Amino acid sequence: MDFYNLKKKLSEFSNRAPGSERVEKLFDQLKKAFPAYESETIGFRSPSNKGWPFGSLLLFTVAGLTLMERSPLLSVVLVVISAILLLWEENGYVIWSTLFSFTRCHDLVLKKGGETPHMVFVVNVDSRTEGLWDRFDPEGVGRTSWLNLSLLLASFITVLSYYFPVRFWVYVAVVLDVVLLLQFFDFIYQGLLHHYYPGALDNGSGILVLQSISDLVNVPHWIVFVDGGNAGGAGIVAFKKHYKLPKNVLYVALEKPGLGKVGVAQRHGLWSAVSLPKEVKAFLSKEANITEFVDYSYRRSLAAYLNFRGCAAFSVVGQPTSKEESKLLLIDTVDCIKDENIQEAGSILLRLVNMFERPSEQEQPKSE
Repeated sequence: MDFYNLKKKLSEFSNRAPGSERVEKLFDQLKKAFPAYESETIGFRSPSNKGWPFGSLLLFTVAGLTLMERSPLLSVVLVVISAILLLWEENGYVIWSTLFSFTRCHDLVLKKGGETPHMVFVVNVDSRTEGLWDRFDPEGVGRTSWLNLSLLLASFITVLSYYFPVRFWVYVAVVLDVVLLLQFFDFIYQGLLHHYYPGALDNGSGILVLQSISDLVNVPHWIVFVDGGNAGGAGIVAFKKHYKLPKNVLYVALEKPGLGKVGVAQRHGLWSAVSLPKEVKAFLSKEANITEFVDYSYRRSLAAYLNFRGCAAFSVVGQPTSKEESKLLLIDTVDCIKDENIQEAGSILLRLVNMFERPSEQEQPKSE
């Protein structure tokens, strides 16, 4: 399949800030690109980026560490509560971010085959914001690990200093203050400047995958295009509140499938990771002939938000090499999307669909 025209059309909708006119124009284009689907939109409010929600919590943590010797109890409260909200991102951060949700956004829901789907495909449509350290760590894996480790240590030493007032803890707090302030500046940089990437890999490539297979999927299914997916989980929360779907509905999120090794994510994140149960992994291998499983280091995936809300969800992802990541992820244009990746990701989705289309043993006619 030739993806040239699809890529060319996608390039017209670059730099998509949540709730922006470009997102609305992309939604209009998607309705035309999927003519066989019924469409519905869900309105909600979301942060325009993750800078202010994250930055404010980090500021509380830094303030708590600074006050550790003068006011131990206040220090514990500020650090521990902020750390819990930051580490428990799939719920805690989403709740906190509602205080900064001033941007009007929409989810676009496309339906085919009935009011109750067997599968729901989920893709975010907004672009990432540029960070201060993106050129050194474009995927944010190193920053996330250092941030999480610093938050855990900050909580640990503030509680210890409350019971054991030793000056040594103050020196440790100063070091953690520096680490967390660097991360704080990164988030405030995003909140102030609003430099958005074109959004081709993340996540225009997911849109291309769905366009390439939409005519081949015959089971009842929905496609949810989530606005604000890079800013937080508000779009997922809005979808879950609006639709009360059965628990046996399978959610499949697409996360940057246009680059790197394509496979099903067996694990999300570094800390507080969401792992694919062994039974599910064995079932996918047997029933859908899926053998490529990868570790997806980016914890803030749409599938993770869905998992934490009781949904059966996993991701089909592209896992780039460090060389691809450092060179192409920072560009994030349609030129970075590999046609073979789109085909491979589409093949995985069709194998999942075939599980639903294949008749069960009870439905198969008995031989005379």
